[in-house]
Amino acid sequence: MNNNRQNKAALSGTTAFAFGRLWILLFLPLLLYQFYFLITEYQITLSAIYALIPFGLIIISSILIYIQKSIYFLIITQFVLLIFTGYYEFPLGIYMLIYSMTSILLLIIYNIYKQIDWTGYKNGMLLLYVTWGVFCLLEIANPNHVQEAWNISITHYAFYPILCAILVPIAIKKTNHIEWLLIIWSLFLIISATKGFWQKTYGFNQKEMNDLFELGKAKTHIIWSGVRYFSYFTDAANYGVHMAMGATTLAISFFHTNKIYLRILFFIAIVAALYGMGISGTRTAMAVPVGAIFLYIILSKNKNGFLIGILVLVSLLIFFRFTNIGQGNEYIRKMRSAFYATEDASYQVRVENREKIKALMTAKPFGYGIGLGGKAERFKPKELMPYPPDSWLVNVWTDTGIVGLALYLLIHIALFIWCSWILWFKISNKHLKGLLTAWLCTNAGYYLAAYGNDVMQYPNFIMIYTGFALCFAGVHIDKKLTEEEEENKKNIPIL
Repeated sequence: MNNNRQNKAALSGTTAFAFGRLWILLFLPLLLYQFYFLITEYQITLSAIYALIPFGLIIISSILIYIQKSIYFLIITQFVLLIFTGYYEFPLGIYMLIYSMTSILLLIIYNIYKQIDWTGYKNGMLLLYVTWGVFCLLEIANPNHVQEAWNISITHYAFYPILCAILVPIAIKKTNHIEWLLIIWSLFLIISATKGFWQKTYGFNQKEMNDLFELGKAKTHIIWSGVRYFSYFTDAANYGVHMAMGATTLAISFFHTNKIYLRILFFIAIVAALYGMGISGTRTAMAVPVGAIFLYIILSKNKNGFLIGILVLVSLLIFFRFTNIGQGNEYIRKMRSAFYATEDASYQVRVENREKIKALMTAKPFGYGIGLGGKAERFKPKELMPYPPDSWLVNVWTDTGIVGLALYLLIHIALFIWCSWILWFKISNKHLKGLLTAWLCTNAGYYLAAYGNDVMQYPNFIMIYTGFALCFAGVHIDKKLTEEEEENKKNIPIL
């Protein structure tokens, strides 16, 4: 009886395989002919789309099979789409939102047929950002509200933080899962630095030239001190800060991993990221390692980590503030100017603008409305903020008023304290703690940079929210590691 079933199953499998081959044999010539026709007709774009169909099918199949690992696909997708924006004009935010919503829908459908381990998604980060999300919903009642502006801005205000708070604990169950995130990030940093090198060595492509000279980007990127390169990013500030984030995270992680291949990859990516940070000419980027080292010192329980953190911080301060070493290099000179911010003309203009903004904001405790506190002319609101916010935190202030800014700061202070408490008291595994510390310290540096520049853009905020979510996921990872260690001890034979 069993043999008959096995024979039928084998026959069924053989038939299915033969049927699959038949479809391939039928459609492959048609696809090849269409591909040949498009090339001969010089339809290069359509030809490329056809050529990418197999890869697209592989990606879609992978998403369906590994839907529980959605956070990986989310991060990879944003990186890939960002690279495409360097050559083609398309709305990155809309594509990312569609992809994210589709992932959530597929996750729900998958859960109906096969139970997903939702352990960890009910966490402090979700609670805090849902609270913030409720406030953002109430901002719809703002008299100056424009729905289109709200729809665009709500993604990085509340949607992605909540999404990461749910997806990260579902996907990240082991320390090597965190390492895979770092590997993906490392590869993107290397690609982005290579693109920056290409811009510096061979010049800008047609789209970039259009952005510079038709859309006005040249005003802030081709200046008296030189050219500020921006790779695939929207601007040099976003590029420089992201490269600083990557270099900082990987530099700390480098000392908390024993795998040789990871150390080699991290080292290459760190060098590439530092190069990209340098050619961006972004002073604000210096805030990332400085803020990260400061938090690292606070989180260091052991004397060696504390002393190393102090030594690095003091060395940075002495090198950039009290010496002229490397002053002949335009990029070091630019970075050094960050330590003399009060003497910089652009900084003084920002301070003056903030005083003017402060005078206007006294009459607007709930701001101008989400998405309307900065460059909002295209939305045609009733009232416009006449001065540029120039930084993310000032943008939050102009969007949501002093009430919103106070709530935003309280939520993020609580988030940093909560995550630090987790690292201090809930994580015992040294390797895991080191990786989580690297990410949280980078977050601290990022928010310090967010005071100086509007860097809450792709792909920065998804990496930052992933970092917070990892700390909460780390509690469950550490628990499993502890249980495995105890189980291994029990299985050790007594001689």
